[in-house]
Amino acid sequence: MIKQKIRGLVSLNLLFFWIASTLSGFILYLALEGQRSGRAILLFGLTKHDWVSVHTWISFIFLGIILLHVIIDWRLLIVIIKLLLNGSNK
Repeated sequence: MIKQKIRGLVSLNLLFFWIASTLSGFILYLALEGQRSGRAILLFGLTKHDWVSVHTWISFIFLGIILLHVIIDWRLLIVIIKLLLNGSNK
């Protein structure tokens, strides 16, 4: 029961940080370029340089949650890989 709750929390965090990383990346994609663009406020009072930091930290947290997800579901991952490899030989 507790392991299922942990898996659920990890999955929800994966979804949240994936969305956050995508949105912050999209904001940076739309940001102006040029010599002084880093000083212009983009959204929520943050400059382009601030958004780069936000995006970087969100991505690091996202990576950590991905690693936690792989560790928690390692056995399932191995079973799925074996099934896929055995299924392709038929």
